[in-house]
Amino acid sequence: MTHQIYSATGCARCHITKRFMKENGMDYEEYDIKADGKDAFTKFYRAHRAEIYRDKDGVEFPVYTDGSVIRQGVSVVIGHLMAGNGLDGFIGRSTLHGEWIDGFNISGGDPSRARDLLQVMAYLKQNGLKILLATDGRNSEVLKAVHDENLGDRMVMEVKGPADLYEALAGEPIDPNALETSISLAAQFPTYQFYSIVAPMISKDGTIRYLTPEEIGETAKTIEKATGSKKHPYELRLFDLARAVDERLKTVEPLPSSALFKYRTAARRYMVMTEISK
Repeated sequence: MTHQIYSATGCARCHITKRFMKENGMDYEEYDIKADGKDAFTKFYRAHRAEIYRDKDGVEFPVYTDGSVIRQGVSVVIGHLMAGNGLDGFIGRSTLHGEWIDGFNISGGDPSRARDLLQVMAYLKQNGLKILLATDGRNSEVLKAVHDENLGDRMVMEVKGPADLYEALAGEPIDPNALETSISLAAQFPTYQFYSIVAPMISKDGTIRYLTPEEIGETAKTIEKATGSKKHPYELRLFDLARAVDERLKTVEPLPSSALFKYRTAARRYMVMTEISK
């Protein structure tokens, strides 16, 4: 297997990736796009344009390939080199730059691979990156391990709704105790935020309806119960119908932003710092 890295001069995350490979005895070919590797990357990008993410700031580096797979971004590449596809769901593309890195979804992966996840995070921390984490309450045991090893610098937790509605909202149920455990842990990170999306959901009989203000109130009450405090940063957001995975949800009438005032009033009974997302 031939490891190839497309990098850029001055790219700190490229340097971290190459350091990891050297420390683990992985020989690689490097193509620096700001030096002699520019033509090689141009050719590679044209051949694999659909598999390489590019935003308004350009391509995120490093870009890695072994001839059969392409991985992009320091956390994704190191996760792949360490565990193959085992960390899919846990680690995704980072949208942050500089010393901060995100793309870590504690609820998205296989909990049996938690140790690999922790090793990736620990390596990034050792190399000066600050980690922003996301969770929706699932995999609370993984979140506890991350917390206990001091690997997260900021936690953003989506509390989808009351525990009994998680199956309709997230596609799978959640144990109420696990949800409360995750909420309690989230509030113990150096900085954190809770939020809920006022989302439509599909009931077992096929009907579609939005979460009600009363249900958002119950969600805020769950946060209070889990933490013993009414004073946590809690944000309410409108659901973006255009990003709905289930096509049936795209048929629902969007809620006007003014509708969130009733939701905020209901939530503030239990979370006095509730605000509406701008």
